[in-house]
Amino acid sequence: MQLEPYHGGRKKVVVYNTYADGGKLHFDVFIPTDKSRAEQVAKDTDAQAVQYAQEFLKLIGKQPGDLVVNMCDRCHIDDTSLYANELWQLPGKEVFIWPMEGCPKPG
Repeated sequence: MQLEPYHGGRKKVVVYNTYADGGKLHFDVFIPTDKSRAEQVAKDTDAQAVQYAQEFLKLIGKQPGDLVVNMCDRCHIDDTSLYANELWQLPGKEVFIWPMEGCPKPG
């Protein structure tokens, strides 16, 4: 399996600010939600965010051992339409990655 650029429609997501590899890798995990505020998102979503971050790291050939997910009150609720052509979609999942420092970019 491999990452695919996300070209889908607008989705409301909860954002998890994520660092790995001693801070050399920085990316956000976006998980769809129907909530309007981050604090309304179920706690089990936090554990899912860590799993999705580890999956992303494996897909880009990195070790998931040094993973830190910074919740920032789960950061915030956002909209995927604001990140057109900048998101990866995890294979077979409605989960998206916004790559920042040290990560491969879509396209």
